[in-house]
Amino acid sequence: MRMLQAYKSKKYLLRMLLSLTLLMFAVLLTSSLAQQYNAERSAITMQQEANRKVMTQVNNNISYMKEIISNFAVNLYAEKRIVALMTMRQPDPMTVIQAVNDLHQSYTLSSFLHSIMVYNGYANETYAVGDLGLSKPDHAMSEELVRLLKRKEKLPRMELLPMNFSGRERSVDFFSLVIYETYYPDNATRESALVLNIKPEWLIENMRSINDFAHPERSGIFIVDEAGNVILSGQGDHLLSNLDALKQVLHKRNSIVPEQFGYFTNPLGGEDDFLITFMNTEVSSWKVVTVQPYEDVLGPIQQMKTTSHLLSAAFLLLSVIVSILMAHKLYKPIERMIAQMGIDPAEEREERAGSRDELSHAANRYSQMVQKLYHVSNEQDKQKTIVKNYHLRTLIASSPAFTPGQFAESIAHNQLNIEPKGPYRLVIMKIDGYHSFMRNVSYNQRLLYYFAINNIAEDMMRTSPFRCEIADMRSDHVVMLISGESLNGQETAPLIPVLQRIQEVINGYYKLSLSMTVSDLIGEYEDISEGYGRAIQYSMYKMLFGSNAILTPERVRSNMEQYEYTFPEDLEKKMIESIRTNDLNGMLEAIHHILEQLSRYHYDHIIHGMLHVVDILKGTVRDLNKNRVVSLYVDLSSLSRQVLEKETMEEIRELLGQACTEIHDKLLESDHEKNSALTDAIKEIMEVNYKDRNLSLQGIASILHMTPAYVGLKFKQSELMSVGEYLNEVRLRHAQKYLETKSFSIKEIMELVGFFNESTFFKLFKKKFGVTPREYRLKKSLE
Repeated sequence: MRMLQAYKSKKYLLRMLLSLTLLMFAVLLTSSLAQQYNAERSAITMQQEANRKVMTQVNNNISYMKEIISNFAVNLYAEKRIVALMTMRQPDPMTVIQAVNDLHQSYTLSSFLHSIMVYNGYANETYAVGDLGLSKPDHAMSEELVRLLKRKEKLPRMELLPMNFSGRERSVDFFSLVIYETYYPDNATRESALVLNIKPEWLIENMRSINDFAHPERSGIFIVDEAGNVILSGQGDHLLSNLDALKQVLHKRNSIVPEQFGYFTNPLGGEDDFLITFMNTEVSSWKVVTVQPYEDVLGPIQQMKTTSHLLSAAFLLLSVIVSILMAHKLYKPIERMIAQMGIDPAEEREERAGSRDELSHAANRYSQMVQKLYHVSNEQDKQKTIVKNYHLRTLIASSPAFTPGQFAESIAHNQLNIEPKGPYRLVIMKIDGYHSFMRNVSYNQRLLYYFAINNIAEDMMRTSPFRCEIADMRSDHVVMLISGESLNGQETAPLIPVLQRIQEVINGYYKLSLSMTVSDLIGEYEDISEGYGRAIQYSMYKMLFGSNAILTPERVRSNMEQYEYTFPEDLEKKMIESIRTNDLNGMLEAIHHILEQLSRYHYDHIIHGMLHVVDILKGTVRDLNKNRVVSLYVDLSSLSRQVLEKETMEEIRELLGQACTEIHDKLLESDHEKNSALTDAIKEIMEVNYKDRNLSLQGIASILHMTPAYVGLKFKQSELMSVGEYLNEVRLRHAQKYLETKSFSIKEIMELVGFFNESTFFKLFKKKFGVTPREYRLKKSLE
């Protein structure tokens, strides 16, 4: 009893015992099942190969016999007396006797023949020897055979056809091989035929002789036709009651996956499974099928399975004993650890009531202590980080407020990794596409991204010759305060490779593009804030250099010194003219050149110039609308704000290009509507006045109060033909209608539709319709 209580209190020990026992049992069970499965598959495969050999032999015997019979039939069919017997309209008794004697001699030479029959369709006479002869019991079957030969649908030629005229179930009286007189598919007239009938016994005995099943008394081999009906049974008459189920199974399987050879298991309507193997023969779509009880095939495997179970039980018992010994040995260190924890027994029982086992209880206690320690340490680190970041922001934004003593104390107290005596450089890091970043990323995710950027930058600067601290300025950027003797000199080249590597790593891990701006060299700490202000100005020039750029004082110096500003008036005029003439290429080219010139100026002038481009677009659209009946609606109200939100010159160029494209499309749409109305008016004038011989382009232009050149140009642009060509089309269409419906003369019709020259009328009419007006009227009257 005490031993049982001790085991109950040691839950982890019980788990070890159970785990080891289950592991051994699982290994034993898996190996046993795998062995049994492989043995069964091997037995099935061996039996399958044996069945394949049996059925292949049957198939070969059938094919060989069919070949012998076919050759025999062809030779017999070629004999003159047999041909005469088949084709005589009025049979000559002597010829009939001689031919029948020839048939009888051929019959006696072949032991496999049941009978030979010749049917003369011209005289409707039948001549048979063998078991279908006049004096034989099976003579009545010849009449049934003749009835089949007289059918309009012919029997298959040169095929072994099973015949069952006796009415016995699943029996064959003989196999017939038929040769008709002609090769026509239908028996339209009574055709003569030669029929050789073969005894079924030769095939039955052949099947029985090669049946080498392990239990032939419980197995069977059959020949079935394409529909699954049993033609012959070599052995297995006791299975005849299951043949309907076999027929259904074979038909279903063949309809899903037609196979030359295969096997499957099925109970065939009973309780026990059968192994069914089949092979398609080369004769008459027959199938050789073997049926064997599944348990007979796997008989030796069952004995092995019983032995395996006994061995498994013995091994399982041994594994339990080994598990107990191993578990006790593995548990001893855990037992010592629990004893050394020194937990109060009453407290231990209370806490262990909610634990899975004693080890989980110890782990919970340890986890609680670690969590408390981590919480305290984490809070301290957070406070240190906040204080450190505050001092860095204050130093960068208000460095003159620090005395030398306060500056040195701040470095020492916050353990800042910077040189007290300088020199210094600041690097401003901005995330490209900041507005999109703010819209698509949550606040917590942004904190994680900035934390990752700071850590990566610090780690990579730590491996460089520079000392670095990073401050989050609580805006759209963070600042690296870099110091060290390696900064001596005005050149920024030593720093650039390190910054590029930081950009590559952050882009590779987080798919974030960073732009960096390097400040001027700062000699004293008091000048850090002034250097920060200049670096902010330098960072604005990212607009010119694009995303993922590293801006240095050298790269932006020329722009910073360009205080003089003049907006290119010639390009402004070109842009306005391009908008008025709806020249999209001109608009885009003017904007490109304007932005190209603006990129040389100071940042303030660049912004002023781009906003002036927006004003040009808006003003020109307003001027266009003053002279239009229908105003051109283009929404440019937010274009200035969108320009200011863009970060690079390329993005601004694309935005302004989209605005120009929209203006171009609206103007095209308006012009198209205007041209469409003009074209419709011209067509209507021609439809109404086509009878007027004097109607021309000049007359139409006069009606519309426009110049002929303008009217002709717009009409041709719309219809791809001139006004005169379209007027001729209208007149010819009406002339066609008059020719079909009116009895006017050709000349009257010509004058009615506005033609005054008969030669021109005939020429244009024939060109359009392929015939002259007279020929057209004659053709229509004949139709």
